Amino acid sequence: MANGSSKIIRPVSRRTLLRAAAVGIAAPQFFVRNGWAAGKNLYVGTYTNIQGEVIRKQVIPKFQADYDCKVFQTENVTLGSIALLRTQKAAPNYSVIMMDDLGIPIAKAENLIEKLPRSKIPNLEKTFPRFIYNDDYGVAFAISTISPWFSSTLSKPIESWADLWDERFRGRFMLSTPKQSQSVQLLAMAASFATGKPILEAQYEIDKGWAKMAELKPNVQTIYESTGPAVLQVTQGQADVGGPDFSKSVVPYIVKGAPILQSKPKEGLFAGVNCMALVKGAPEPDLGAAFIDRMLGAEAQLALANVTYAAPSVKDLELKKDVAALVAYPESRVNELILLDWEKLNPQRGGIIEKYNQVFGG
Repeated sequence: MANGSSKIIRPVSRRTLLRAAAVGIAAPQFFVRNGWAAGKNLYVGTYTNIQGEVIRKQVIPKFQADYDCKVFQTENVTLGSIALLRTQKAAPNYSVIMMDDLGIPIAKAENLIEKLPRSKIPNLEKTFPRFIYNDDYGVAFAISTISPWFSSTLSKPIESWADLWDERFRGRFMLSTPKQSQSVQLLAMAASFATGKPILEAQYEIDKGWAKMAELKPNVQTIYESTGPAVLQVTQGQADVGGPDFSKSVVPYIVKGAPILQSKPKEGLFAGVNCMALVKGAPEPDLGAAFIDRMLGAEAQLALANVTYAAPSVKDLELKKDVAALVAYPESRVNELILLDWEKLNPQRGGIIEKYNQVFGG
């Protein structure tokens, strides 16, 4: 200095910082873990029902505490989430959105979602490659199986998808809504039966399944949109079979003692894949990426598996024995599940829903 003296700069102790905070002096943000997120609001669109509840109760509170932020959660289904993104495209409110695997190519094509930043989502490196979608535009966080479910009082279980057409289920089958992706998978299976081709080939001739679907109509008692009431009707003896449906929606009722079983048809099980995406133009992209990373972390993955009985999408997790017996995990088992080509099937979705209503509505 000009007078020849020197000034000694001593490091600031943690005690000094705490004392300063106590008297209202703000510490520099870099002293606080995740201080960059403090006071921010994150809007997240999740699924409904049990899965949404797990995220609300077991994931969000700790995330809020760790990042000193506020998370606002709304629940929806895939097509509803996509419709929401469309209405907010010019000025998005949400940063993270959840949808089935079929929704990722739609949202990407319409420029509704961003490519996931791998540098900000380190848990992507632990995710099964088969379940990272459309060049990093979506990632799975839970993987269910999809198949019919039935009353455990039946003298003969559902052993094949073809059993749904059996005359013993005349007026006793509760069909899941065509608004959800299971409708496409059932139609693809019908096309396989009609053409005699394997399911992965028959999906490209899916219209050939409609005659077979019409044969199913006498067995359909009603079409349901919520699994819980449908399970109740079956347990009360008003129907025998339901679905096809996600294991995450059915198995929790089985574990609680409902007298139903999820089938394991010989033709195979479809994968019901729940994904996450970062919204295009997200107001909080970094916090959104952190939330996606948290959902792929071991704690959140195990919480979801333990309650919803959906398989984790990341490797090297140790599941409880009772959970491991009910989910398609590890990766070798997950890879056995049937995945449809949604990029080819999505453009037909509107027509499929309309045709479903024509076949089963009257």
